[in-house]
Amino acid sequence: MKNLKKFLTLGFALLMVMAMIVSCTKPAVDTTPTPATGDGADTTTGTITLAGSTTVQPLAEKFAEAYMAEHAGVRIDVQGGGSSVGVKAAGEKTANIGMASREVKDSEMTEFPGIKVFVIARDGIALVAHDDVKVEDLTIEQIKGIFGGTITNWKEVGGDDANIIVVSREEGSGTRAAFEEMVLGEDVLMTDTAILQPSNGSIRTTVSTTPNAIGYLSFGYLDDTVKAVKVEGVAPTEPNAADGSYPIVRPLNMITFGEPTGEVKSFVDFMLSEAGQAIVVEEGYISVLPVAEAQATEEVVEEGLTGTVTLAGSTTVQPLAEMFAEAFMAANADVEITVQGGGSSVGVKSAADGTANIGMASRDLKDSEKTEFPDLNVVVIARDGIAIAASPEIPVENLTIDQIKGIFGGTITNWKEVGGPDAAIIVVSREEGSGTRAAFEEMVLGEDVLITDTAILQPSNGSVRTTVSTTPNSIGYLSFGYLDESVKAISVEGVAPTEENASNGTYPIVRPLNMITKGAPEGAVKAFLDFILSADGQAIVSEEGYIAVK
Repeated sequence: MKNLKKFLTLGFALLMVMAMIVSCTKPAVDTTPTPATGDGADTTTGTITLAGSTTVQPLAEKFAEAYMAEHAGVRIDVQGGGSSVGVKAAGEKTANIGMASREVKDSEMTEFPGIKVFVIARDGIALVAHDDVKVEDLTIEQIKGIFGGTITNWKEVGGDDANIIVVSREEGSGTRAAFEEMVLGEDVLMTDTAILQPSNGSIRTTVSTTPNAIGYLSFGYLDDTVKAVKVEGVAPTEPNAADGSYPIVRPLNMITFGEPTGEVKSFVDFMLSEAGQAIVVEEGYISVLPVAEAQATEEVVEEGLTGTVTLAGSTTVQPLAEMFAEAFMAANADVEITVQGGGSSVGVKSAADGTANIGMASRDLKDSEKTEFPDLNVVVIARDGIAIAASPEIPVENLTIDQIKGIFGGTITNWKEVGGPDAAIIVVSREEGSGTRAAFEEMVLGEDVLITDTAILQPSNGSVRTTVSTTPNSIGYLSFGYLDESVKAISVEGVAPTEENASNGTYPIVRPLNMITKGAPEGAVKAFLDFILSADGQAIVSEEGYIAVK
């Protein structure tokens, strides 16, 4: 711990000294990145573009949101693509800042000698297994054997007699590169039987839904859907990573071409400031500030509201609620907000029986719920479209409501029946109790059609997306907020599933996202709901791809 503190303190001091030296020295060649809307001058307006690591991307988006809140004339665009893309984007100046979740390779430094690397956080890589795996701890050698393909059964490492399903990131991923460098070494290659996934989130979803699976992901993506496995007897926690006892830790880097200037420099400086590093800590990563300074940042308390607000329910509303909670707590440091999932039915019941201050539901209340819980107060905080999504190779572009009813009801079972190839349709649906499923059944299937009993059931929008994206000839439904390029969005009645079409009423499958309280809210609960419905709260709704109600 003492050594790490000295290392961080020295590293931060050196960074500041280098910045001072460079600020006093005019480079021989102008290597300032060219912003998308300007010439790199030090102004209060312009566009900053970032591209690269999908691990750094969500953290960069948090930085961007906070920075733009204080610099209204600046627009910051953050895109993924992987760490290799980030290095190249900075080196070729196609982005102002490249993002990489690994060390820059010697070959990259040779190819792009003008790049400058800023370590803005550190991150542990955790080993995660499916909940049914009984193994609690693995050595580095055992991990090498598993991911290298020489250990293929859990009984070889103290578990049950079951084949190990290895899940890994794709080539070009910074997480994979860091894992290979720190764990596998130069002599071990990733097994060719591994299931490859494009992001930390999809690794988590695949491991959580695949019995006997194991994978690796960033600390920032750890949650209770997967089992965190100790490495050499040390749990993957931030304190263990910070004190040096956890062995798999890597840098998170921002990369510019030459010394940054203007708004790009201002943004980099912000990320390394106390305010920026507070975001690092909040997101579960390790600050690069000296330890005492980072701890002081965590302990800042503002006067204002006090109390605890608990939310439970819809897994669709949950990520949006977490964004609201983060923004609200940033301005109200004495309020603690906890957000849990469970499904819309859980949200209604939690509000009614008082086990949560606020229930979350991604559907209207049922008549039976209104009768059973007559004192519930429903607040519509956003609206959301439900998209029909198919595996990427499906050539079908459009479906009618009747065709969708037939597919999900089980009377249409082959893609050729709706203009596609001669292939059996694989239906993917949400589980019973899901608000997304209830809304889909109400708005599409109606009372006379039931979901086919051959459907693959998944516990969340994210797992529906992953299953559809990796299962040929499959089709499912999910919230607009979860649409991405890994699945094919199908038009409904000739209308594409876009926010604009949902807002203007042309897209037919739209539902409310609700917050529910028992009676009228008071105190911190009321203040939180008022914030959600404010201009700032509704801006978050729009940023996350949902439809604002104000």
